[in-house]
Amino acid sequence: MELSKKLAKALNDQIKKEYEAAYVYNGMRIYLDDAGLKGASSWMTKQTQEELEHAEAFIQHVKSLDGKVELGKVEAQKTDYADLLEVLETAYEHEQMITKSISEILDLAIEEKEYATENFLRKFVDEQVEEEESFRDLIDLVKFVGDDKASLLKIDSGLGRR
Repeated sequence: MELSKKLAKALNDQIKKEYEAAYVYNGMRIYLDDAGLKGASSWMTKQTQEELEHAEAFIQHVKSLDGKVELGKVEAQKTDYADLLEVLETAYEHEQMITKSISEILDLAIEEKEYATENFLRKFVDEQVEEEESFRDLIDLVKFVGDDKASLLKIDSGLGRR
């Protein structure tokens, strides 16, 4: 089984996006740690690790179809945010971009009748639904508590139990 050049390029682009996501989340982790939000920092560390696992899964999928893996350049990411809410909103926007990207690759796999890639991507589509919901729920919670420091510390503590 051989990947088309178009699908191989899309999958390699996704590998880069997964590494970028890890880099984005690592920058957020650094900010959260510096801000004293150790629970949120720990939670974001797990997000970082998850994105690295996704990149590896995409690499292995490309290799399993005898495709050539190409690693793109990952840009520097910020490590300074206004607060936890900005971190979560930025992460949510990033997850939406990842969802769109994976959906577009899935459309291409379906169009090309590349069933192995279609099956591979469907689990990521399902996971993206969960990721976006998780960030939306956290954003809503942080907005609800507003500037109440005690409540923010409780949220931070909860995030640390992930």
